[in-house]
Amino acid sequence: MTSTEEGGAVGGPDRRTALQLAATVAVSGMLATGAGVPSSASAVAEPSAAEGPTPAVQAGAGTDELAHYYRFWEIVQGRRLVKTHGYWSFDGPEIPFDPREVYRLIENPDTRQLAKGSAAREASEQCDRAYTEMLRTLNRVFDGHPQELLRAQQQMEVLGQQARALTRIPSSPGAKTVLAPAFQLAEDA
Repeated sequence: MTSTEEGGAVGGPDRRTALQLAATVAVSGMLATGAGVPSSASAVAEPSAAEGPTPAVQAGAGTDELAHYYRFWEIVQGRRLVKTHGYWSFDGPEIPFDPREVYRLIENPDTRQLAKGSAAREASEQCDRAYTEMLRTLNRVFDGHPQELLRAQQQMEVLGQQARALTRIPSSPGAKTVLAPAFQLAEDA
C-alpha cells in the first residue's frame, strides 16, 4: 500500500472512499465529453509533482475539457489542472471535499449474497447484466469491430445509471450502508 492508500497524503479513509465514488461519477462525464475514445486519447506519462508540468490530453479538438485520466488526477491531487505557458499543472482551485457527501457503500458487494426475489437483488442483477453486455461489446470493439464503440459508450451510460440506482438502496433493513455495483458477470446475459 502507498501512503496515499493508507490515508496519508490524500486525507484518510473517508477521502479514499470519496475518490472511489468520484471516479465512478467521473465516468458519466467521460461519456458526455467523449474522453478516452481513440480520437481524443493519447498515451502520456503519469503526472507527478516531481516531474513538473505535464502536457494535458484534451477530450476533443476545440474543447477545454480534460480527458478522464487527468480528471481523475485532479481528484487525487485535490486541485484543478490549469494551463500555464502551454503546460498543465495542479495549481488551480482546490477541489472541495465534504465527507457528508460520501456514500457509505457496502464493502465487497456480491449480488449472490442478496435475497433471491428482493428488489435489491433484482437491481444488482440488472447492473451485472449491463456490465456483462458492456464488456462483451468492448471485446467486440477491440476484436475488429470499432464501429461498436458508440454502442459500448451507450451501455456505459446505462451501467452508470444502474450503479447510481443501487446507491439509493440500503444494504439491509436499517443499515447505514447502501448497495454498490458488484461488477460480476451475469450468467443469463
